[in-house]
Amino acid sequence: MENRVLGQKIAGLRKSKKITSEKLAHMCNVYPGHIRQIESGVRLPSLKLLVDICNSLQASPEYLLSQELGEFEQVENVDDMYRNVLDKVKKLTPNELSILNNLLESYFSSLESIKKQG
Repeated sequence: MENRVLGQKIAGLRKSKKITSEKLAHMCNVYPGHIRQIESGVRLPSLKLLVDICNSLQASPEYLLSQELGEFEQVENVDDMYRNVLDKVKKLTPNELSILNNLLESYFSSLESIKKQG
């Protein structure tokens, strides 16, 4: 696994939970610089530290160790993304909102079907 991908996943998840690198370091009983080196891809965590990070961030090791880095993980601040989407939704007419709702229902239904197949 690329160090960079693991580090970006840890950083993205940490930021989405509004946890500072200092707080995560305290939770894992390591120095903040160690967490920053992991998040920047300079170092890999030990197995024990990886478990501590997973527990602290309430993440599965499978999630953190998977190679894929989707768009969600690259978002620095998930709350900003939610606000941006909500601002756009608030500007929709009732008819447009109904269409969006139908699209979302269809999308999530398709996702469930794909998950059941795979």
